[in-house]
Amino acid sequence: MKKLIFIFGLSLMCSPVFAANMKPVLNNTQLLYSPKDNIFSVGAPVNDKISISKKTSTGTGNYSIYSYKNNEIMLGSDYEFLFNGRLISCHNADLKFFELVYNGKIFEEKELSQGQVQEIFPDAEIILISHFVDNKTTVRKPAFQKKNFLLLNDTDKYFYKYSFSPQSVKYSPVAGLFRASSIGKITFSHFGQSKYTIYVKNNFRNEK
Repeated sequence: MKKLIFIFGLSLMCSPVFAANMKPVLNNTQLLYSPKDNIFSVGAPVNDKISISKKTSTGTGNYSIYSYKNNEIMLGSDYEFLFNGRLISCHNADLKFFELVYNGKIFEEKELSQGQVQEIFPDAEIILISHFVDNKTTVRKPAFQKKNFLLLNDTDKYFYKYSFSPQSVKYSPVAGLFRASSIGKITFSHFGQSKYTIYVKNNFRNEK
């Protein structure tokens, strides 16, 4: 019974991230890319599609490597997912997002704009790193409700091995995505150093 409760609770935590139109790409996954339709999918090789497979590099970073047609590309990410036929890579150490695109010869990564990122995470309010003042910012959530936020880096700063405190706000492999369920202080830092502080307050105004 406890096991069933745990699985049900885990599914509720993951549901906003692993929605029907967002499918994580696991290690050794075989993908197909259709140059005609410009979409990725999971499946067995087909003549008119490019077969591309994922593996993870060894050593520091564990970056993703995608192999195809005797070629390979190492991404700057350690987590990718399919979104509406697009292959999205999360550069978690940079707090940035890229899309794997095919230029007719090779695959390459193209950075997504803030608007494109918002399209992928419509239920999350984006917090730009450049909007922090003295490494601090304030956000608001509806009173008595939870709200998702997403840190997005629009600077040249690097966030390798940064994490949130309290850890309970984290619910996704996407590094900058977190959920505020109560008012208070949330920090994002590298082992307590280079700390970014987020103050969460309630918004009692009616939002339409």
